[in-house]
Amino acid sequence: MGLIKAALSAGSSTLADEWLEYIYCERMDDNVLMRKGIPNKGGSNTKGNENIITNGSKIVVGEDQFLIVVSDGKIVDFTSEAGYYTFNQGTEPSMFYGGFGKGLIESFKKFGERFTTGGIPSHDQRVYFVNTRYIKGNKFGTTTPIPFRDSEFGMTVDIRCYGEYVMQVTDPLAFYHTYGGNVENDYVIDDNFKDTFLADFLQALQPALAKVAIQKISYDMLPGAVNEISSAVKECLQDTWGTQGINVVRVSIASATPTDESAEVIKSAQGDRLYAMNPAMQGARANAAASEAIKTAAGNDAGAMTGFMGVGMLNQGGSMFGANISSQSQFQTGMDSMNVAGGGIQASEPKDEISKEEVKCPNCGAIITSNFCMECGTKKPETPADKFCPQCGEKSDPNAKFCMNCGSKL
Repeated sequence: MGLIKAALSAGSSTLADEWLEYIYCERMDDNVLMRKGIPNKGGSNTKGNENIITNGSKIVVGEDQFLIVVSDGKIVDFTSEAGYYTFNQGTEPSMFYGGFGKGLIESFKKFGERFTTGGIPSHDQRVYFVNTRYIKGNKFGTTTPIPFRDSEFGMTVDIRCYGEYVMQVTDPLAFYHTYGGNVENDYVIDDNFKDTFLADFLQALQPALAKVAIQKISYDMLPGAVNEISSAVKECLQDTWGTQGINVVRVSIASATPTDESAEVIKSAQGDRLYAMNPAMQGARANAAASEAIKTAAGNDAGAMTGFMGVGMLNQGGSMFGANISSQSQFQTGMDSMNVAGGGIQASEPKDEISKEEVKCPNCGAIITSNFCMECGTKKPETPADKFCPQCGEKSDPNAKFCMNCGSKL
Protein backbone atom coordinates (compact mmCIF):
# COMPACT_ATOMS: atom_id res chain seq x y z
CA MET A 1 0.00 0.00 0.00
CA GLY A 2 1.73 3.18 -1.15
CA LEU A 3 1.78 6.36 -3.18
CA ILE A 4 2.73 6.61 -6.83
CA LYS A 5 3.59 9.96 -8.36
CA ALA A 6 1.18 10.88 -11.16
CA ALA A 7 1.75 13.19 -14.09
CA LEU A 8 -0.13 16.48 -14.11
CA SER A 9 -2.63 16.08 -16.94
CA ALA A 10 -5.42 18.44 -15.99
CA GLY A 11 -6.40 21.25 -13.67
CA SER A 12 -7.64 20.61 -10.18
CA SER A 13 -11.24 21.23 -11.21
CA THR A 14 -11.23 18.31 -13.63
CA LEU A 15 -9.07 16.00 -11.49
CA ALA A 16 -11.91 15.63 -9.04
CA ASP A 17 -14.05 14.20 -11.85
CA GLU A 18 -11.36 12.05 -13.46
CA TRP A 19 -10.41 10.19 -10.29
CA LEU A 20 -12.59 8.09 -8.00
CA GLU A 21 -11.58 10.28 -5.07
CA TYR A 22 -9.70 13.54 -5.03
CA ILE A 23 -8.09 14.60 -1.76
CA TYR A 24 -6.67 18.09 -1.50
CA CYS A 25 -5.75 20.36 1.43
CA GLU A 26 -5.95 24.12 1.23
CA ARG A 27 -3.12 26.18 2.70
CA MET A 28 -3.34 25.91 6.49
CA ASP A 29 -3.28 28.91 8.82
CA ASP A 30 -0.36 29.41 11.21
CA ASN A 31 -2.36 28.10 14.15
CA VAL A 32 -3.26 24.81 12.37
CA LEU A 33 -0.64 22.11 12.91
CA MET A 34 -2.44 19.22 11.21
CA ARG A 35 -5.58 18.65 9.13
CA LYS A 36 -7.43 15.49 8.19
CA GLY A 37 -7.89 15.08 4.45
CA ILE A 38 -11.52 14.70 3.40
CA PRO A 39 -12.04 12.82 0.09
CA ASN A 40 -13.97 14.65 -2.59
CA LYS A 41 -16.07 11.90 -4.16
CA GLY A 42 -16.16 12.23 -7.94
CA GLY A 43 -17.32 10.28 -10.99
CA SER A 44 -19.42 7.23 -10.19
CA ASN A 45 -18.17 6.98 -6.63
CA THR A 46 -20.62 9.34 -4.97
CA LYS A 47 -21.23 7.30 -1.83
CA GLY A 48 -19.13 5.65 0.79
CA ASN A 49 -17.34 6.21 4.06
CA GLU A 50 -14.92 9.15 4.13
CA ASN A 51 -12.48 6.95 6.03
CA ILE A 52 -12.18 4.55 3.08
CA ILE A 53 -9.81 5.59 0.29
CA THR A 54 -10.62 3.92 -2.99
CA ASN A 55 -7.74 2.27 -4.79
CA GLY A 56 -6.49 4.59 -7.54
CA SER A 57 -7.66 7.80 -5.87
CA LYS A 58 -5.76 11.04 -6.36
CA ILE A 59 -4.01 12.89 -3.51
CA VAL A 60 -2.52 16.35 -3.98
CA VAL A 61 0.24 17.56 -1.64
CA GLY A 62 0.94 21.30 -1.52
CA GLU A 63 4.05 23.24 -0.56
CA ASP A 64 4.90 23.23 3.18
CA GLN A 65 2.71 20.16 3.69
CA PHE A 66 3.61 16.65 4.81
CA LEU A 67 1.23 13.83 3.90
CA ILE A 68 0.73 10.80 6.16
CA VAL A 69 -1.32 7.80 5.01
CA VAL A 70 -2.83 5.73 7.85
CA SER A 71 -4.56 2.38 7.46
CA ASP A 72 -6.29 0.74 10.41
CA GLY A 73 -4.32 2.93 12.82
CA LYS A 74 -0.98 2.13 11.20
CA ILE A 75 1.22 4.57 9.28
CA VAL A 76 1.67 2.94 5.88
CA ASP A 77 3.22 5.70 3.78
CA PHE A 78 4.19 9.37 3.75
CA THR A 79 5.64 12.06 1.53
CA SER A 80 7.01 15.58 1.99
CA GLU A 81 7.35 16.32 -1.72
CA ALA A 82 4.69 18.53 -3.27
CA GLY A 83 2.89 16.98 -6.21
CA TYR A 84 0.13 14.65 -7.39
CA TYR A 85 -0.01 11.08 -6.15
CA THR A 86 -2.05 7.96 -6.86
CA PHE A 87 -3.09 5.81 -3.93
CA ASN A 88 -2.36 2.16 -4.75
CA GLN A 89 -3.07 -0.60 -2.26
CA GLY A 90 -0.93 -3.11 -4.11
CA THR A 91 2.43 -1.31 -3.92
CA GLU A 92 5.06 -1.01 -1.25
CA PRO A 93 5.38 2.28 0.68
CA SER A 94 7.22 4.88 -1.38
CA MET A 95 8.21 7.10 1.54
CA PHE A 96 9.22 10.29 -0.26
CA TYR A 97 11.02 11.91 2.66
CA GLY A 98 12.29 14.86 0.61
CA GLY A 99 14.13 17.57 2.56
CA PHE A 100 13.47 15.94 5.94
CA GLY A 101 16.30 13.47 5.55
CA LYS A 102 16.53 9.73 6.07
CA GLY A 103 15.77 10.15 9.75
CA LEU A 104 12.09 9.82 8.82
CA ILE A 105 12.73 6.23 7.76
CA GLU A 106 13.74 5.44 11.34
CA SER A 107 10.64 7.21 12.62
CA PHE A 108 8.54 5.18 10.17
CA LYS A 109 10.00 1.95 11.52
CA LYS A 110 9.38 3.13 15.06
CA PHE A 111 5.87 4.57 14.67
CA GLY A 112 4.66 2.54 11.69
CA GLU A 113 2.47 0.37 13.82
CA ARG A 114 -1.00 0.55 15.27
CA PHE A 115 -1.08 2.73 18.38
CA THR A 116 -4.87 3.13 18.74
CA THR A 117 -7.00 0.55 20.50
CA GLY A 118 -10.65 -0.39 20.18
CA GLY A 119 -13.38 0.98 17.97
CA ILE A 120 -11.32 0.82 14.76
CA PRO A 121 -13.40 -0.51 11.86
CA SER A 122 -11.73 -2.81 9.34
CA HIS A 123 -10.13 -1.12 6.38
CA ASP A 124 -10.14 2.32 8.02
CA GLN A 125 -7.98 4.49 5.83
CA ARG A 126 -7.17 8.16 6.38
CA VAL A 127 -4.76 10.80 5.18
CA TYR A 128 -3.41 13.66 7.27
CA PHE A 129 -1.68 16.83 6.15
CA VAL A 130 0.89 18.20 8.62
CA ASN A 131 1.76 21.91 8.46
CA THR A 132 5.56 22.19 8.14
CA ARG A 133 5.72 25.99 7.86
CA TYR A 134 7.25 28.14 10.61
CA ILE A 135 4.72 28.72 13.40
CA LYS A 136 5.30 32.35 14.34
CA GLY A 137 3.83 34.79 16.85
CA ASN A 138 4.53 32.68 19.95
CA LYS A 139 5.13 35.38 22.56
CA PHE A 140 6.70 34.76 25.95
CA GLY A 141 7.53 36.72 29.09
CA THR A 142 9.15 35.73 32.37
CA THR A 143 6.79 36.11 35.32
CA THR A 144 9.64 35.82 37.83
CA PRO A 145 13.22 37.12 37.46
CA ILE A 146 15.83 34.78 36.01
CA PRO A 147 19.34 34.78 37.55
CA PHE A 148 21.92 35.56 34.88
CA ARG A 149 25.70 35.51 35.38
CA ASP A 150 26.80 38.73 33.71
CA SER A 151 30.27 38.53 32.17
CA GLU A 152 30.84 42.30 32.05
CA PHE A 153 30.65 42.80 35.82
CA GLY A 154 31.42 39.24 36.91
CA MET A 155 28.30 38.98 39.07
CA THR A 156 24.83 37.44 38.96
CA VAL A 157 21.96 39.80 38.15
CA ASP A 158 18.24 39.05 38.15
CA ILE A 159 16.61 39.91 34.84
CA ARG A 160 13.14 39.87 33.35
CA CYS A 161 12.81 39.37 29.61
CA TYR A 162 10.15 39.02 26.97
CA GLY A 163 10.12 38.26 23.28
CA GLU A 164 8.90 35.77 20.70
CA TYR A 165 9.88 32.32 19.49
CA VAL A 166 9.30 30.48 16.21
CA MET A 167 8.61 26.74 16.18
CA GLN A 168 8.29 24.11 13.45
CA VAL A 169 7.20 20.49 13.08
CA THR A 170 10.51 18.87 12.13
CA ASP A 171 9.46 15.20 12.41
CA PRO A 172 5.81 14.89 11.29
CA LEU A 173 5.69 11.17 12.04
CA ALA A 174 6.76 11.70 15.66
CA PHE A 175 4.36 14.64 15.93
CA TYR A 176 1.45 12.56 14.62
CA HIS A 177 2.30 9.73 16.99
CA THR A 178 2.35 12.15 19.96
CA TYR A 179 -0.54 14.49 19.22
CA GLY A 180 -2.51 13.54 16.15
CA GLY A 181 -4.21 10.18 16.64
CA ASN A 182 -7.72 10.14 15.14
CA VAL A 183 -8.00 13.88 14.55
CA GLU A 184 -11.43 14.52 13.06
CA ASN A 185 -10.76 17.86 11.39
CA ASP A 186 -8.01 20.34 12.37
CA TYR A 187 -5.43 20.12 15.12
CA VAL A 188 -5.28 23.76 16.22
CA ILE A 189 -2.95 25.54 18.64
CA ASP A 190 -5.64 26.62 21.09
CA ASP A 191 -5.14 28.35 24.42
CA ASN A 192 -4.48 25.10 26.29
CA PHE A 193 -1.96 23.98 23.72
CA LYS A 194 -0.20 27.37 23.86
CA ASP A 195 -0.01 27.20 27.65
CA THR A 196 1.62 23.77 27.47
CA PHE A 197 4.17 24.92 24.93
CA LEU A 198 4.85 28.14 26.85
CA ALA A 199 5.44 26.27 30.11
CA ASP A 200 7.94 23.97 28.38
CA PHE A 201 9.66 26.91 26.72
CA LEU A 202 10.06 28.96 29.91
CA GLN A 203 11.35 25.92 31.76
CA ALA A 204 14.08 25.56 29.14
CA LEU A 205 14.86 29.29 28.94
CA GLN A 206 16.73 29.55 32.27
CA PRO A 207 19.30 26.77 31.60
CA ALA A 208 19.59 28.06 28.04
CA LEU A 209 20.55 31.53 29.28
CA ALA A 210 23.10 29.91 31.58
CA LYS A 211 24.70 28.35 28.49
CA VAL A 212 24.69 31.76 26.79
CA ALA A 213 26.32 33.40 29.83
CA ILE A 214 29.27 30.99 29.53
CA GLN A 215 29.90 32.46 26.08
CA LYS A 216 30.69 35.84 27.74
CA ILE A 217 27.53 37.58 26.54
CA SER A 218 26.37 40.28 28.96
CA TYR A 219 22.71 40.71 29.89
CA ASP A 220 22.25 43.91 27.87
CA MET A 221 23.58 42.15 24.75
CA LEU A 222 20.97 39.36 24.87
CA PRO A 223 18.61 40.99 22.30
CA GLY A 224 21.39 40.70 19.73
CA ALA A 225 22.41 37.11 20.56
CA VAL A 226 19.63 35.48 18.53
CA ASN A 227 21.63 32.56 17.17
CA GLU A 228 23.25 31.70 20.49
CA ILE A 229 19.95 31.78 22.40
CA SER A 230 18.06 29.84 19.72
CA SER A 231 20.69 27.10 19.68
CA ALA A 232 20.77 26.87 23.49
CA VAL A 233 16.96 26.71 23.84
CA LYS A 234 16.72 24.06 21.12
CA GLU A 235 19.33 21.97 22.93
CA CYS A 236 17.49 22.29 26.25
CA LEU A 237 14.18 21.27 24.62
CA GLN A 238 15.61 18.28 22.77
CA ASP A 239 14.42 15.74 25.35
CA THR A 240 10.85 17.11 25.29
CA TRP A 241 9.91 18.84 22.05
CA GLY A 242 12.57 17.06 20.03
CA THR A 243 11.15 13.62 20.80
CA GLN A 244 7.67 14.93 19.94
CA GLY A 245 8.71 16.06 16.48
CA ILE A 246 8.79 19.81 17.27
CA ASN A 247 11.74 22.16 17.53
CA VAL A 248 12.52 25.79 18.15
CA VAL A 249 13.75 27.58 15.05
CA ARG A 250 14.39 31.07 16.39
CA VAL A 251 14.20 32.89 19.73
CA SER A 252 14.17 36.69 19.77
CA ILE A 253 14.47 38.57 23.07
CA ALA A 254 12.96 42.02 22.66
CA SER A 255 14.06 43.27 26.08
CA ALA A 256 16.14 42.05 29.03
CA THR A 257 15.72 44.29 32.08
CA PRO A 258 17.35 43.86 35.50
CA THR A 259 15.23 44.12 38.64
CA ASP A 260 15.41 47.33 40.69
CA GLU A 261 17.81 45.73 43.17
CA SER A 262 20.13 44.44 40.45
CA ALA A 263 19.96 47.80 38.64
CA GLU A 264 21.28 49.57 41.76
CA VAL A 265 24.16 47.09 42.08
CA ILE A 266 25.04 47.54 38.40
CA LYS A 267 24.94 51.32 38.71
CA SER A 268 27.30 51.26 41.69
CA ALA A 269 29.67 48.86 39.89
CA GLN A 270 29.70 51.08 36.81
CA GLY A 271 30.59 54.14 38.94
CA ASP A 272 33.43 52.37 40.75
CA ARG A 273 34.82 51.06 37.48
CA LEU A 274 34.68 54.53 35.93
CA TYR A 275 36.72 56.06 38.77
CA ALA A 276 39.14 53.12 38.81
CA MET A 277 39.94 53.61 35.12
CA ASN A 278 40.41 57.40 35.31
CA PRO A 279 43.29 58.69 37.53
CA ALA A 280 42.09 62.30 37.32
CA MET A 281 38.65 61.35 38.58
CA GLN A 282 40.25 59.23 41.32
CA GLY A 283 42.24 62.20 42.58
CA ALA A 284 39.31 64.59 42.35
CA ARG A 285 37.12 62.18 44.29
CA ALA A 286 39.80 61.64 46.97
CA ASN A 287 40.50 65.38 47.35
CA ALA A 288 36.79 66.08 47.67
CA ALA A 289 36.55 63.50 50.44
CA ALA A 290 39.60 64.98 52.20
CA SER A 291 38.21 68.50 51.96
CA GLU A 292 34.92 67.38 53.44
CA ALA A 293 36.76 65.66 56.30
CA ILE A 294 38.72 68.85 57.09
CA LYS A 295 35.56 70.93 57.11
CA THR A 296 33.95 68.52 59.52
CA ALA A 297 37.03 68.46 61.74
CA ALA A 298 37.33 72.24 61.78
CA GLY A 299 33.88 72.55 63.29
CA ASN A 300 34.44 69.89 65.90
CA ASP A 301 37.47 70.20 68.21
CA ALA A 302 36.95 66.76 69.72
CA GLY A 303 36.88 65.17 66.24
CA ALA A 304 39.69 67.18 64.69
CA MET A 305 42.35 64.57 65.27
CA THR A 306 40.09 61.82 63.90
CA GLY A 307 39.38 63.83 60.77
CA PHE A 308 43.04 64.56 60.08
CA MET A 309 44.03 60.96 60.77
CA GLY A 310 41.48 59.92 58.12
CA VAL A 311 42.99 62.37 55.68
CA GLY A 312 46.44 60.99 56.39
CA MET A 313 45.28 57.42 55.82
CA LEU A 314 43.63 58.46 52.57
CA ASN A 315 46.77 60.14 51.28
CA GLN A 316 48.98 57.23 52.28
CA GLY A 317 47.50 55.25 49.42
CA GLY A 318 44.87 52.94 50.86
CA SER A 319 42.81 50.69 48.65
CA MET A 320 39.76 52.93 48.61
CA PHE A 321 39.78 53.11 44.80
CA GLY A 322 42.13 50.23 44.12
CA ALA A 323 45.25 52.42 43.70
CA ASN A 324 48.31 52.62 45.97
CA ILE A 325 49.16 56.28 45.37
CA SER A 326 48.22 59.48 47.14
CA SER A 327 45.21 61.51 46.10
CA GLN A 328 47.49 64.38 45.12
CA SER A 329 49.54 62.05 42.90
CA GLN A 330 46.36 60.58 41.41
CA PHE A 331 45.05 63.99 40.55
CA GLN A 332 48.38 65.14 39.14
CA THR A 333 48.70 61.97 37.03
CA GLY A 334 45.27 62.59 35.57
CA MET A 335 46.07 66.19 34.80
CA ASP A 336 49.35 65.22 33.14
CA SER A 337 47.59 62.62 30.96
CA MET A 338 45.03 65.19 29.89
CA ASN A 339 47.84 67.62 29.03
CA VAL A 340 49.69 65.01 26.96
CA ALA A 341 46.49 64.14 25.08
CA GLY A 342 46.22 67.77 23.96
CA GLY A 343 43.40 68.75 26.28
CA GLY A 344 42.59 72.26 27.31
CA ILE A 345 43.77 71.79 30.92
CA GLN A 346 47.48 72.38 31.55
CA ALA A 347 49.20 70.88 34.58
CA SER A 348 51.08 73.48 36.63
CA GLU A 349 54.86 73.18 36.95
CA PRO A 350 56.18 72.10 40.39
CA LYS A 351 57.70 74.86 42.49
CA ASP A 352 61.45 74.76 43.19
CA GLU A 353 61.49 77.53 45.81
CA ILE A 354 59.42 78.19 48.87
CA SER A 355 57.89 81.65 49.20
CA LYS A 356 58.23 83.49 52.46
CA GLU A 357 54.57 82.83 53.27
CA GLU A 358 55.01 79.07 52.84
CA VAL A 359 56.39 76.80 55.54
CA LYS A 360 57.64 73.23 55.28
CA CYS A 361 55.91 70.61 57.43
CA PRO A 362 58.36 69.41 60.10
CA ASN A 363 56.76 65.93 59.91
CA CYS A 364 56.51 65.03 56.21
CA GLY A 365 58.20 67.97 54.46
CA ALA A 366 55.13 68.99 52.46
CA ILE A 367 54.37 72.68 51.88
CA ILE A 368 51.89 74.07 54.42
CA THR A 369 49.70 76.86 53.07
CA SER A 370 47.08 76.83 55.84
CA ASN A 371 46.97 76.09 59.56
CA PHE A 372 47.44 72.35 59.05
CA CYS A 373 49.41 70.13 56.68
CA MET A 374 47.22 68.73 53.86
CA GLU A 375 49.34 65.58 53.71
CA CYS A 376 49.61 64.42 57.33
CA GLY A 377 47.52 66.88 59.36
CA THR A 378 50.45 68.32 61.40
CA LYS A 379 49.84 71.81 62.73
CA LYS A 380 51.78 74.60 61.04
CA PRO A 381 54.81 75.68 63.17
CA GLU A 382 55.03 79.21 64.53
CA THR A 383 57.18 81.68 62.55
CA PRO A 384 59.80 83.54 64.70
CA ALA A 385 59.25 87.30 65.02
CA ASP A 386 61.56 89.70 63.12
CA LYS A 387 64.49 91.25 65.11
CA PHE A 388 65.75 94.86 64.97
CA CYS A 389 69.18 96.12 66.14
CA PRO A 390 68.87 98.24 69.34
CA GLN A 391 71.92 100.27 68.26
CA CYS A 392 71.28 101.13 64.60
CA GLY A 393 67.72 99.95 64.18
CA GLU A 394 68.53 97.73 61.18
CA LYS A 395 66.28 94.67 60.57
CA SER A 396 68.15 91.43 61.15
CA ASP A 397 67.56 87.74 60.58
CA PRO A 398 65.34 86.34 63.36
CA ASN A 399 67.92 83.65 64.18
CA ALA A 400 70.98 86.02 64.14
CA LYS A 401 72.79 86.80 67.44
CA PHE A 402 74.65 89.96 66.24
CA CYS A 403 73.64 92.81 63.94
CA MET A 404 75.10 92.36 60.47
CA ASN A 405 75.23 96.21 60.08
CA CYS A 406 77.00 97.47 63.23
CA GLY A 407 77.99 94.27 65.08
CA SER A 408 75.96 95.08 68.17
CA LYS A 409 74.67 92.13 70.18
CA LEU A 410 71.03 91.40 69.54
